[in-house]
Amino acid sequence: PFNPKEVITQQKPKKTSMSSTKKATVLLVGCGQPQKPIRSMGAYHAIQIIDGRVPDAELKYVVEPWYMSDAAKSSKAPGVEQFFAWKEEQEKTGVSFFETV
Repeated sequence: PFNPKEVITQQKPKKTSMSSTKKATVLLVGCGQPQKPIRSMGAYHAIQIIDGRVPDAELKYVVEPWYMSDAAKSSKAPGVEQFFAWKEEQEKTGVSFFETV
C-alpha cells in the first residue's frame, strides 16, 4: 500500500541557486518620522530591517517626500530635526535618501 510518510522521508531537499547570504535590497517609500513618540509605520519597518528583524532584507534607499521637501526643511514642523539626525546616521551605513522616486 501507498505510504506518504515513506515518500516524504525519501525525498532529498532541492538545491537552489540562492545563497543564504543574499539579501533583498529594499527601497522604502514614505518613511516618515523614525523617532518616538510619533514614529510612523514606514519608519517602524525601516528600523525592523536595520535592526536585523527582517534577516533577508537590506535597507538601501529611502524616499521621504515630506521631510526631504523644502517646505519641511524651512519649517518648524514636528520631527524635522529628528528625521535629519536619523538620516545622517543611516547615510553613514550606506542608506541613500531621496525626496521623490
